[in-house]
Amino acid sequence: MRHRNSLLAGTVIPVVIGFGVAAGSGQGSAGLPEGENPTAVPRPYDAGSFQSAACNPCGPCGPCNPCAAACGPCGPCNPCAAGAAVGSECVVPRLVPACNPCAAANPCSPCGACNPCAAANPCSPCGACNPCAAANPCNPCGACNPCAAANPCAADEVALTADEARDAYACVQAAMAEGYAKSGHHWASAYSSWKNYAARPYVSDTHGARFVNNYANARGAANYGLFEDAGPAPEGTVLAKDSFTVKGGRVAAGPLFLMEKMAAGFDADTRDWRYTLILPSGKVVGSTGGAGAGKVAFCAECHLSVEEQDSRFFLDESYRAE
Repeated sequence: MRHRNSLLAGTVIPVVIGFGVAAGSGQGSAGLPEGENPTAVPRPYDAGSFQSAACNPCGPCGPCNPCAAACGPCGPCNPCAAGAAVGSECVVPRLVPACNPCAAANPCSPCGACNPCAAANPCSPCGACNPCAAANPCNPCGACNPCAAANPCAADEVALTADEARDAYACVQAAMAEGYAKSGHHWASAYSSWKNYAARPYVSDTHGARFVNNYANARGAANYGLFEDAGPAPEGTVLAKDSFTVKGGRVAAGPLFLMEKMAAGFDADTRDWRYTLILPSGKVVGSTGGAGAGKVAFCAECHLSVEEQDSRFFLDESYRAE
């Protein structure tokens, strides 16, 4: 697993997004809330979940009451039904569980032990595991730190074949680009046309165990492509890492991480790198030297650990594109 930790992933620092969380009472590095902490691991009921909140039968705050006819086993809001509303149409077929809404033992079945109207049902608005309940371990404001190793909400690591990872990325890539572009940030709209140095999307532990890619613009490409033999990055180098998650077979966009080599004297504390974190919604969490700078300070702190590589982490050889 040595190489997994080395995958600080060659370009931009940790990530999260409406898909992850940080330490302590739902707060993480630099006090970031769950939805903005890039090091967070995706959680079942976070904003990055595939199922739309409006039609989530487990959502006690949504208009789709789990006891209503529309949410029954034959209703359009049933997460097991073919027409279920989801936040992503992209799936990894092998990982999508079979879900017969009519099976007695099925938690989606009104006749099963997990009747959504039953008080003991973890999906019930009256149950102890109500996603909106203060005591719920999945609640970003609850006592259960989602970054803790023992956190029951932490997603298990998903293993994809190279083809599955490429297919998942190809499917969600357009949605990612559309979301990032809403930020209005020029690099967010341009990066996908740059060279991708990852032969396939790979899991980066330091980016919330998300699948990521490594892009470099023309200014930095030749230098970055030398990996450990590269000298200092030339001014104007921009490295981008987009990300996505896979939960229950469903694929969803993650944050975009950018690091840009600025002119000498820009910021001695970051070795003149500007770090920017953009959520899939297009929200810019922060940028070095600009708004929300404190929220991306941990990016520089982590990258400074490889000062001899001019703050750049390079992909493990097994993931490098030819």
